[in-house]
Amino acid sequence: MYELSRVRLYSIGPAGARYADTVLDLRGVGEPVPDPAPTQAEFFQEEPVGPPRRPAPAGVLFLENGGGKSVLLKLIFSVMLPGHRNTLGGASSGVLRKFLLADDCGHVALEWQHVQTGECVVVGKVSEWRGRQVSNDPRKFAEAWYSFRPGLTLDNLPVAESNAVRPPVEGQSGAQGRRRTMKGFRDALTEAGKAYPHLEVHWEEIHERWTEHLGELGLDPELFRYQREMNADEGEAAGLFAVKKDSDFTDLLLRAVTDTRDTDGLADLVSGFGNKLGRRAELIAERDFTAGSVDLLGRIVESAEARSRARDVHAGAERRTRTLARRLSARGARERVRAADLAQRVTAAAYAVTHAESARERSALITAELAYRHASLALAAAEKAATAQKRELADARTLHAAW
Repeated sequence: MYELSRVRLYSIGPAGARYADTVLDLRGVGEPVPDPAPTQAEFFQEEPVGPPRRPAPAGVLFLENGGGKSVLLKLIFSVMLPGHRNTLGGASSGVLRKFLLADDCGHVALEWQHVQTGECVVVGKVSEWRGRQVSNDPRKFAEAWYSFRPGLTLDNLPVAESNAVRPPVEGQSGAQGRRRTMKGFRDALTEAGKAYPHLEVHWEEIHERWTEHLGELGLDPELFRYQREMNADEGEAAGLFAVKKDSDFTDLLLRAVTDTRDTDGLADLVSGFGNKLGRRAELIAERDFTAGSVDLLGRIVESAEARSRARDVHAGAERRTRTLARRLSARGARERVRAADLAQRVTAAAYAVTHAESARERSALITAELAYRHASLALAAAEKAATAQKRELADARTLHAAW
């Protein structure tokens, strides 16, 4: 939901009470917005401090009769409710054209602020006389509507041809230089939209499409239609609901919720409800049957889901079992190869042991023979030495005896 934050009126109004360049500022006096969106200050502005505040919740405009209250409302409503049939105060086809002089390119721009985030959107209307000549021919009265997001504001709205960059001054027009025509204004907006896509510039010249675009932005034109009806004769809002019978209130309610351009759709809707009421007993029985069927089908669906889950579990277990069997088979093959290798190694080791035993026995025999021969030689040497000693002893005894 949006609230009106500012209004800018430029080069428009009746001949005796012109709006040369007027801004009605309602900003920054309401409650803080609860969920502020991130914002960036303008080039010449200081950084914002604290959350933004909502516009004024109410305002009073004190003017005497003929001071321009109705003119202001008509200009505002010309943006939100396009078409002379929606003009405040009646369906006068020329009331808005009287607010524009031959050389004018009139602007009515409205800045709306979201009550939750504080984000702004600007919608406006621009109008001029084709050929710069006032005429009674409504086809020569050109009107167009536009909208854009922050980046452009009411302060730097390109209503005049000026390249000067200056901070806005309260009470002084921000438009400098020669006034732009409608084509120049549209070209400036289009170029800005191409250079800065986040502006979301939209231009429209057809009433119905503009009304649809307002709905897309979140600005419901239907609310303004009721505002127009409540202010049609500058009376109280209670007059709108002053109905004499139930059918009048029904008509009011149908007008509120139904698009008057689609009466065939409303007729089809009422006819459809009538047919349904005529078949109520049949529809109730069908509803009960459908409810019972839905209950049973729900159970079937639950059983099918349980069966599907069981199948998934079984398939997973079977898949894991097959994987395990393949792994065991591969492991068995590897173990058999390894056992055969170990058997060959055992046979070779047994053969090596047998060969070593034979070699050990042969070595033992050789060792014994060597020991025997060594002992025999040692014995022979000992016997020879003993014989020599005996001879020497005999010689010694002989010598001793001789002495």
